[in-house]
Amino acid sequence: MSEFDLNFRLAQFIDIDPLMELVREFYKFDRIDFDEGVVKAFIALLSNEQFGVIWLICDRDRPIGYVALTFFFSMEYHGRCGLVDELYIREDYRGRGIGKKVFKLIEEYLQSQKMSSVSLVVDFWNEPAEALYTKLGFRREQRHLMVKPISNDD
Repeated sequence: MSEFDLNFRLAQFIDIDPLMELVREFYKFDRIDFDEGVVKAFIALLSNEQFGVIWLICDRDRPIGYVALTFFFSMEYHGRCGLVDELYIREDYRGRGIGKKVFKLIEEYLQSQKMSSVSLVVDFWNEPAEALYTKLGFRREQRHLMVKPISNDD
């Protein structure tokens, strides 16, 4: 692949179709079930910046990936924090330093918002991603994530 013109822009409602195309690709790659709940979650995030933000990663005007950064509050980490909830870069663009630039963008954004840390979850099988995150200063905690779905069916 030849030279590219990398840029980032905040996703808006008008971007929902290209964004969902990228999300479907990511979920297939990461073995995550895609359903209408996913679409609703993205719409909720696009609707309220209190929850977080989504950046489209673009080559010129063409979306080649996205990053969803959500927010939470932690006593242990001293306040509001960011969570890189999803990061996807199309395969043709991987290994070209884009991930490093994404995290620079995220850190600058979190600093501007006076947030105290950034977290992420990486699959045990995704060693290339974990290697990148370690190089960028992330470390494994001595705990692991546990999740219990809560049904909202009436």
